[in-house]
Amino acid sequence: MQQSGRRAFLRLLAGAALSGTLLDALLHGSESRSLTASAAKLSPPLKIGLISDLNGSYGSTRYGGTVQRGVSLLLREQPDLVLCAGDMVAGQKTSLTDRQLAAMWAAFDQTVYSPLEAAGIPMLPAMGNHDASSQKHQGLWIYGRERQQAARFWQQHRSDLIPELIEADGYPFQYAWRLPGLFVVVIDASSADVDGVQRQWLGRALQSADRRSDDLCLVMGHLPLTAFSQGRARAGECIANPEGLSTQLRQASVDLVISGHHHAWYPSESLGLRLISLGAMGSGPRRLLQGGPQPQQTFAVLEIDRQENSLTETNYVVSTGQ
Repeated sequence: MQQSGRRAFLRLLAGAALSGTLLDALLHGSESRSLTASAAKLSPPLKIGLISDLNGSYGSTRYGGTVQRGVSLLLREQPDLVLCAGDMVAGQKTSLTDRQLAAMWAAFDQTVYSPLEAAGIPMLPAMGNHDASSQKHQGLWIYGRERQQAARFWQQHRSDLIPELIEADGYPFQYAWRLPGLFVVVIDASSADVDGVQRQWLGRALQSADRRSDDLCLVMGHLPLTAFSQGRARAGECIANPEGLSTQLRQASVDLVISGHHHAWYPSESLGLRLISLGAMGSGPRRLLQGGPQPQQTFAVLEIDRQENSLTETNYVVSTGQ
């Protein structure tokens, strides 16, 4: 699909009334559940690519073969939209110079963003701890220069998401984006501290006049609400004090919460919410808390098919394409 045609398609999609039970299909393998009659009238399918944790070692300006192959496989799936749950570059080191930080984002542009842009596929980013950590010391950003570089890169590409961007004064750290039938809110969970100011903003965003009652509502941030992988079940690796935040999301009828950081793919229900932890497409895939098979680099695709009246989530192993 050409860039102009794809974006016109996104703008012209009509609303789909997706009930909460539809996401059971997403949480139980390849099982499909019925959509409403109004959704069934719409076509073609809407595909949403889900990627996370692409970075290599600190300061790296090169991406491993799995990232390049993962991008190629994702392009083969022809998604209409890509959500990235963070860690696009390899920062979170105060000794990195501005030149090094700029070079990392240039490498991300060349390897990941530009191929998607050339295919006409918009990307919604969430900031990860290696992109623009929100950690503070005595009220100041510890990684302030990294946040400046991240903001500079994404502000240059802000027009790629217009006119769908809303609640976007804090873009790219916190913002919302909508097309008919889909409402996405991105939070700054680049550290464990999702503070009261941001939670107040989140409440306003979820109550936005741009959100419709029949929108499928997704919330995405880098750190998850709860632990998924071995080595990450400790303080600082999940959002602090998640109970209040999860209550806020439940009360706002959020359908799905998407996160990265734990480098392990796992769809689940916890804290009264439906969650998806995304696997790493870059280095360091991790084993799930409960064990299981050898961890592998992955990405996922959500597909809403109006003609087939179904919602499907597929997770792909990058090394094999399966």
